Amino acid sequence: MRAFSSVDLQKQTGDVQRAANREGAVITSHGKPRTVMLSVEEFCRLKRIAGEAVEPELQRHGSRTLRPRPDPLGYDVRHFETAALRMAHEALSGVGEDAVEMELAAIRRKFGRPGL
Repeated sequence: MRAFSSVDLQKQTGDVQRAANREGAVITSHGKPRTVMLSVEEFCRLKRIAGEAVEPELQRHGSRTLRPRPDPLGYDVRHFETAALRMAHEALSGVGEDAVEMELAAIRRKFGRPGL
């Protein structure tokens, strides 16, 4: 279980949440442990072990792993900086212009702006 200071919690909220979901996280204040953060799944598991009721709203919402969708233009968007540099280079050199126009047309239709 990783320990974070209350300042870390304010400045690195995402890191603290990821640690809490993986293994739990201890939040310290003035060097003393004050709070424990757990994933919802772990919290529910501990409540069940203790024979306590689990609130229905916690049972309904499981965690979801979001993965990037494949890019219709063929870019590997798992590595944002690499994809952005490749997109910029190809846009400036005119590579994939037809595919870009098709993608833009789909976006315009989706948002009801076909004339843009």
